Amino acid sequence: MRAVPSQNSEERELGFLSFFVASESSVQDEATMSRLCESSADRISHLPYDVMQRILSFLPVNDAARTATLSKQWRHNWRANTQLVFDGDFGEISKEGSYDSNAIKLMFQICKALMVHDGPITKFVLEIPGLRRPSPDINHIVHFLAKKGVQELALIFSDDGIDDGNPMIEREMPSALFSAGQLSSLILRDCDFSVAPSWFLGFSKLTHLELANVNVESSFYSDFLPICPLLQDLKLFICDSHVEFHLKAELVAPSLKVFESNVWNVCFKHTPLLSVVSISPVNDPEDCEQSGFHVYNPDIAAVLGSLPAIQELVVGLELLLFFASGNVPCILPTHLHHLKVLELHYILLHRISEARVLLCLITSSPNLQRLLILSGVDDTLPEKEVIDSLQLLLLGAEDHSTASCFRCLQELSLKEVLGTRVELDLLRFVLATAPLLRRIFIRPAGKLDTSKSHKFLKEMTQYKRASKEAEIIYFWNDEADT
Repeated sequence: MRAVPSQNSEERELGFLSFFVASESSVQDEATMSRLCESSADRISHLPYDVMQRILSFLPVNDAARTATLSKQWRHNWRANTQLVFDGDFGEISKEGSYDSNAIKLMFQICKALMVHDGPITKFVLEIPGLRRPSPDINHIVHFLAKKGVQELALIFSDDGIDDGNPMIEREMPSALFSAGQLSSLILRDCDFSVAPSWFLGFSKLTHLELANVNVESSFYSDFLPICPLLQDLKLFICDSHVEFHLKAELVAPSLKVFESNVWNVCFKHTPLLSVVSISPVNDPEDCEQSGFHVYNPDIAAVLGSLPAIQELVVGLELLLFFASGNVPCILPTHLHHLKVLELHYILLHRISEARVLLCLITSSPNLQRLLILSGVDDTLPEKEVIDSLQLLLLGAEDHSTASCFRCLQELSLKEVLGTRVELDLLRFVLATAPLLRRIFIRPAGKLDTSKSHKFLKEMTQYKRASKEAEIIYFWNDEADT
């Protein structure tokens, strides 16, 4: 990875100015350009207004304000900047003095900038290190932005702010958000998503919603999402301690295409366009079984059968165990014809229940092109248990459709490999049955020593290959993170 040197604000400003001066010809006709060349005035002062605003949209607020010194024409332009980003470049809460006094000073500066602003605000970002939780001032700011017709809004707070001994500020989000009816993108972090008021009719233009480290009520699924009809991208990460309370949450989002979350027991009730689903693990793999969620009886066929457009599926440990605790058929009644990418994180191949989940997914995905397995195999298990599991997994060369399930596979990645027999036999089976295979990536676990790695690699390279182009790329331990 090549390091890119950082630039100070003046260099960034000159860079943007140079770029837009160079591209003037795309926005002015030849006659105007001729007059500019003949004029003795500087060209920066005579840039078109829309070009000036385009430049300002790329600059941090502080730098945008400094453009007032460029010329008379630039003096008030920054006040009409439609995109305001208050992040680490704008300010940081000082560690000296109380948190409240520092936050008040910072919020005063932001409010002052908004008071002199002239015109609409389409984008507003508040992401300042050390700013903990929403406050009444932020609620007033959001109300002001709603009147300005804000379309993209990001309010990013911090749970690891300065601890001055005072009780933490409430997590409740600014209620004025519900009056911002023009929103197309909303990002909230480290606050609680409030129940919508009775007068709220929904975000009719919202396409992107990201909620990270939040708490939401059950009404979020049943009442809020259905009145966001254009929502296409939903990232929902509930506070870890509250994930298990979202049992069988029914997701109703007819336009949704991408869903990323840590809610492992969501039910896709009406998501006909959903093509990317990523359910990340919450707990440490070693502690996951203590969650107690495997007492439920999920139906993997019902869950995945309601995703007719699924193209990419990323499954974490919780969802794997959740599926494994129920009835897992050898193959789904409805094939996942559009599924191209499948990732399984922390799957324990030595367990029959989880091997069933893997078998079910790959045999139900006839057009699978990329398979990634982050292994959780324990090489201390009795050999008998591993062999029994493996026989279940690799049934198919003789009497099951497993033999043709890798007919479209082009790439296989195995991570945290321990050099076990179950991993070798899986590789042997894939190499023998994948005619379009191009690459296999092997990333060993840290505790796999060099001698065992050599033995593993030597045996693997001797296996028969259905694809003449199949290439094995092995990352030694000192390369595994590159």
